[in-house]
Amino acid sequence: MNGTAALIAVLQVLIVIVGVGGGWWLLNAATSFDDHDELWRRSNWGYLVQRIGFVAVQVIGVSSLIGHELTKWSSLAWVGGGIVWATVLAILGFWITDWMILRTRATPLGALNGVPLSVGVVRLGFYLGLALVVRATFIGHAPDLRTSLLSTLVFTVAGVAGLVIAFYLHGLVAPGNLRTEVVAGGVTEGLESAAVLTAVGLILHGAIAGDFTTWAESLAGFGMALGVAYVGLYVARYLIDWFVLTGGCTLKTIHAQQQKGAAALLAFLLVMVALPIGAVVNLYVE
Repeated sequence: MNGTAALIAVLQVLIVIVGVGGGWWLLNAATSFDDHDELWRRSNWGYLVQRIGFVAVQVIGVSSLIGHELTKWSSLAWVGGGIVWATVLAILGFWITDWMILRTRATPLGALNGVPLSVGVVRLGFYLGLALVVRATFIGHAPDLRTSLLSTLVFTVAGVAGLVIAFYLHGLVAPGNLRTEVVAGGVTEGLESAAVLTAVGLILHGAIAGDFTTWAESLAGFGMALGVAYVGLYVARYLIDWFVLTGGCTLKTIHAQQQKGAAALLAFLLVMVALPIGAVVNLYVE
């Protein structure tokens, strides 16, 4: 790596750091409560996981642009634009998840510290899935700038829609009223929902990332990946129930008895299953 490339790489990283710091202080300024007190003195985990998810969208979302085209100063503009785009999407994520989980108008920023941990965890899962979708849209080449920007927008919207649909489908499969239980503070329901959202994001990353071919092929690949994600994850979910969650711990008892350890294991395994599924999807789509 020559001196110019090294300097561009350092500047790319600095742009991300400044963007993350700017987003952090923007939220601090926008909230009416003392963020320092909530995060570091009260140890408000429900609020902390939301802030972590916000940063994840910024960093993971733009990470595929770091180290790219180090011979061109214009790459700095792409990284800067990427961090702004990711920040805007993270802000929109507050409204999207409020509508998705709470079915209300957006929670005022001044009330984010009152969101229960269960809702915060689901929001974190959505943010992780969103981060992976955003990251994937920045990978690959398109025939021209217009197509590149339009495909980024289209597949970001499609990815967000896929995540929202995943949450509602999970609510149909899970025992009881999943959304109501999450709102009421059910941490186990929150953990499993967050895992599903993250896992779907992982699988969609494999479908979206890559060079643009045609709209028909690209959208067909995305739709196939979404179907595989939904079916594959729920097959895996029941296999985990049969072979791992044995004895007095099952998919039914995890939520009924709030077995948090089992819920955390289930969440981890669902995300792990998504990795090979995503790899296969990526090979098929390419």
